[in-house]
Amino acid sequence: MKIRILPTVITATLSLVLLLGGWFMYRHMALERPVEKILVNYPGVTSAQAHITQKQAVLKLDLESNVDIRGLMAQLSKEQGNLFENRSIKLDIADHSTPEIEDLWNQASFSVAEAMANKKYTLIPNTLSKIQNENNGYTLSSDMDDRYIYVTLSSSSDKKANKYIVLPLTAAIGTGGQSNA
Repeated sequence: MKIRILPTVITATLSLVLLLGGWFMYRHMALERPVEKILVNYPGVTSAQAHITQKQAVLKLDLESNVDIRGLMAQLSKEQGNLFENRSIKLDIADHSTPEIEDLWNQASFSVAEAMANKKYTLIPNTLSKIQNENNGYTLSSDMDDRYIYVTLSSSSDKKANKYIVLPLTAAIGTGGQSNA
């Protein structure tokens, strides 16, 4: 029996296309789309994209000022918790910062990094409150859950000017985490 090469190659190519296409369709429709829907329906989220792989979920967000990121993550965990059990989550938040907000973060970043390195998380709100009191017109706040510390800096006069920093609690000592904003 002689194997014909052209039909074999065509069959193998079509099978591969169908399998990979099915996987990508499943990933988009069953994994990413429901997460995006939850994110977009949360108050203050203007746009969201999710890219989910076997080990990681990257969530690209565009947020208005003063969005409760901790609440957003809690809502996502409540509705899709089993999806994130074995995946790390990386938040990629659009930066709408101004030079003034960057200066405020520069004032706070060392103290925040030091508090995280020493695991004295209660110092973070105190530091942010002190800086906020010295700079009228800006709101600096922080929140925490079992995975992250969320720092929010926003302008009272410009509702679009904001900066969100998400710091993992498992960051290496002395680094103060990784800014995702």
